[in-house]
Amino acid sequence: MVQGNQSETLGRRGRFRALLSRRGVMTAAVASAAMALTQMNKATPALADAGNPMLISGFNTTAGGTTALVKTNGPTVAAMFVANNNYDGIQASSTNSYGVNGGGVVGVLGGSGTSGGSGVLGTLIGQAIGQGVLGSCTSAIGVYGASGSNIGVLATSAGSHGVYGGSSAASVAGVFGTTTNSSGAGVLGTNDNGIAVQGSSVSSAALFGASGSGTAVVGRSTTGKAAEFFGDVEITGNFTASGMKSAAVKIADGSLRRMYCLESPVSYFEDLGTGQIADGHGSVTLDPMFVSTVDTADYMVFLTPDGDCQGLYVESKSKSGFAVRELMGGKSSIKFSYRIVAKRTGIVNERFAPVKMSADPANPSASGPKPVVQREVEIPQLPDAPRVLPNLVPGGAR
Repeated sequence: MVQGNQSETLGRRGRFRALLSRRGVMTAAVASAAMALTQMNKATPALADAGNPMLISGFNTTAGGTTALVKTNGPTVAAMFVANNNYDGIQASSTNSYGVNGGGVVGVLGGSGTSGGSGVLGTLIGQAIGQGVLGSCTSAIGVYGASGSNIGVLATSAGSHGVYGGSSAASVAGVFGTTTNSSGAGVLGTNDNGIAVQGSSVSSAALFGASGSGTAVVGRSTTGKAAEFFGDVEITGNFTASGMKSAAVKIADGSLRRMYCLESPVSYFEDLGTGQIADGHGSVTLDPMFVSTVDTADYMVFLTPDGDCQGLYVESKSKSGFAVRELMGGKSSIKFSYRIVAKRTGIVNERFAPVKMSADPANPSASGPKPVVQREVEIPQLPDAPRVLPNLVPGGAR
């Protein structure tokens, strides 16, 4: 009986020791978990590698072997913030795809708080073909630049075009500029010693200007020429000049001299020719093409005898020609020259018609288009090419 009680007592003590042992394990587990939670609450660096992905305020997802860093809850702060005082904050590289791929309301946002810095810098390292920055979109704006008080987009090049625009669509421009300010310019080109704006075309217009109610093209020079044309010039419309109209004619010594145009209060066309009188009588038939351009109801004829006679006069005129007679019933047979002057048709041929010339744009009080003030543009100093660690360069040392 005593032995039996002793055996029972020993059994109870064994079970109690075993229970204490299990409670020790549980206590250690609880302590370990508490320590882990304490470590998670400390601001310690987050480390990640292929076997230990980094977790931040949520969960990581894996698809196709790619670990995603996702922030699913918490306050409206960045899922990840990287800062470095003396070196790059983040470096990303890819041999066959994007170094950085961003999506959202703004795919990638770059900002700089340093004067002369850049919000986003893109560069092509060691390659002759490619783009430093590429923007593309199938139905909206590929690249958009805006500024409240300075340049929206600035482009410079040491060896090629600063800006190049092209389009394959009909009725659109490779480069388009516009402004809503009457004192501004849609497109402005400046050059201290060379061409400010140049246009070229293989088979169409190199430069085209159009205006609904203003002046399509204005050229002005302070001490030089407002315009020069090397080739034929066509004008559909009226031509008005406030100065002299002349032709540059080469003379015997090879130099060019001015020959001036005759002016009259009314627009006249004239034709010259020669005729013949026989036995004191002669007639001249007007050129049909000349007749089609003038008013033949009233025209003037000036006669000059080319031989000895008593003088010539116009006996009668018609729309197709005129008759010539010798004065005082003379019977001479000589040649003569004639000059016909007639008013031009197809226009409002007003005598001494008033005209209003455009004022000089250089005059501040003048009306009409004025040249845009050319502000000095300070080109910012671009930073050096981004430093790329060797293990981030495709094919570099690892």
